[in-house]
Amino acid sequence: MPTKQEVGERLRLARFKRDMTLKDVAARSGMSATHISEIERGKTSPTIGALQKISKALGERPAHFVEERSVCDATLVRRGERIRGYMVGADGNTVDLERLTPECPWGNAHIVHKRSKPGEKLNRTPVLGELVLLCLEGMYRITLEGESYVIRDGDTIQFFLDNGYRIEDISEDGSQLVAIGAYETRVAW
Repeated sequence: MPTKQEVGERLRLARFKRDMTLKDVAARSGMSATHISEIERGKTSPTIGALQKISKALGERPAHFVEERSVCDATLVRRGERIRGYMVGADGNTVDLERLTPECPWGNAHIVHKRSKPGEKLNRTPVLGELVLLCLEGMYRITLEGESYVIRDGDTIQFFLDNGYRIEDISEDGSQLVAIGAYETRVAW
């Protein structure tokens, strides 16, 4: 059985993956944001009823947060086993991407490969963590707190995610990038 800290971390990670605030979960679960925060920080254990309400608000099975998980030393993803995924931005735009790393309960880092079309954009809400973008081809504009940066073939940019960001393909023929993200799971994300 995971400790109350581990249960809290799993709940927080699930909330972050859905770009939800404590207030969002509170509104959907009928619980107070303060109580949910205490659970996430491992200050208190959730009752079965509270876990059911929070799980439903997060669209997850309650068992997901309390089941034992075996942790391996390494995970391997072969080229042919990469997973296509989708990300929804704060503006409702959906972009597709290719995950180069697997989902694993102990991992804080994620690497994705993204091909985009001219004009494609994504606004992301704030989370705790940081991101490195490597432009493989084309050109992107990244906007952070009103300041814009342009990256081209071979350029990289690294930034914290706590204020959100906007990325836009400003090429004429389409672009591709690799994004390497490290997300905090032990701090309020």
